[in-house]
Amino acid sequence: MVRHKPRCETTIWRDESLAPAEWLRGTFSDFSYDPHRHETTCLSLITRGAIRIRARGREVIARRGDVFTADPGEVHAGWPIDDEGWSLRSLYIDLDPLRELLAAGAAAPGRAGTLAGPLVRDRELTSLLLAAHVHSERGGATLAREKAVLAFARRLFERHMRPARIDTGEHEEPVAIRIAKEFLDSRLDTRVSLHEIAVAAGLPPFRLLRAFVRAEGISPHVYQRQARLRYATTLLREGQALTDVAGLAGFADQAHFTRLFRRSMGISPGRYQRAWQRSTV
Repeated sequence: MVRHKPRCETTIWRDESLAPAEWLRGTFSDFSYDPHRHETTCLSLITRGAIRIRARGREVIARRGDVFTADPGEVHAGWPIDDEGWSLRSLYIDLDPLRELLAAGAAAPGRAGTLAGPLVRDRELTSLLLAAHVHSERGGATLAREKAVLAFARRLFERHMRPARIDTGEHEEPVAIRIAKEFLDSRLDTRVSLHEIAVAAGLPPFRLLRAFVRAEGISPHVYQRQARLRYATTLLREGQALTDVAGLAGFADQAHFTRLFRRSMGISPGRYQRAWQRSTV
């Protein structure tokens, strides 16, 4: 009997020592991530194989030892380069609490800005992220986990942050795009047309589409799908029944929701909800 390699095998857990975080360990083959974004910073260490990633307007290949970085809200997608697939250890975390903890120290970096990337190649950073990940997964002593996370964060802030841009007002999000996003966010359970969005935003449809893609990196249709997934994720965290989440978030049916959630997160909604409910002490 031939046994086929699974498309993806993942384990996800929460660890709220120092800063609320989600940790994921996964092995993937014949699997592709849809374009998606996260509410928090994403840091993914490739531990085996390689994955092609589209992020920040270009494509890169992340291989063993590379760390892929994405700031909150940054759209990215990924797919295999061969039949061997890849394995990774990912961390989804709000960096601000860690920055504040380190800034309280005498020689702390405390550097604000955005992450360098989308790929970071730094053996010491790789080693520190792997150590923090393993400590968290094993659920060892709190002090040991916190020490490992802080050591990783210090290296990240000292070596791999780009200075924040000075806001002169020239790069502010166009009002029309903000209105379009608010229009989509308020109609997650409704099928809307580009014409309707354009009327609300006060721009011709084609001009709005081009401006939206330029500003967000995705089309209004994909943005609405991502907004639905974000809302569904919130409902899962709140403990809403799985049978209700799909409808409340505007998906046609539960199967469609499950398929899209898995293609964005690499894990099923049910497993994600159970992991979220099992917080590390």
